[in-house]
Amino acid sequence: MLLKTRIEDLFLRELRMDDLDGFYSWQSNPEITKYYAFTRVPRTLEEARRALASIVEGTNRDSVHLAIVKDASVPGEEFVGVTSLKNISPLDRHAEYAMVIASTKNMGKGYGKAASIRMIQYGFDTLNLRKIYMSALAGNEKTIHLYESIGFRREGVFRQHVFRDGRYEDLAWFSLFREEFTGY
Repeated sequence: MLLKTRIEDLFLRELRMDDLDGFYSWQSNPEITKYYAFTRVPRTLEEARRALASIVEGTNRDSVHLAIVKDASVPGEEFVGVTSLKNISPLDRHAEYAMVIASTKNMGKGYGKAASIRMIQYGFDTLNLRKIYMSALAGNEKTIHLYESIGFRREGVFRQHVFRDGRYEDLAWFSLFREEFTGY
């Protein structure tokens, strides 16, 4: 699968084992992990290898994880990040969204928004979802602004839900219904 985004030469494709360096790079980088509740404890390279192998082998059937890459048609493409739909429920027709840009040099260039829009389109159009939800640390204003610009609406806050750097932080929850999606 190769999904084109609105940005020329920016694509979503299946993760591969040769993505390990990019897949692991952000998981041990405090400049990246500070934005995410799910990366509070640094992973070892071997832990990242096992997690990636599980994705590549398809053992988790209720999730779709795709690499965000630049120049997908040439050898040595640049790994930009990962976008995911997790906990996919065909019965309830919803899934949890997540996305990470793997290096600070690729932040602020619109790659996250373009990848998010394309993955959300995939969720609504291909997986026939009616709702996509996500969470963000309540103090992560850039991420919240990004997702609100796509159409996500705040549903609530889990107060003092995440313990990071010696203190508890709120976790904000957002959702987006197909008919609210502004990315079409």
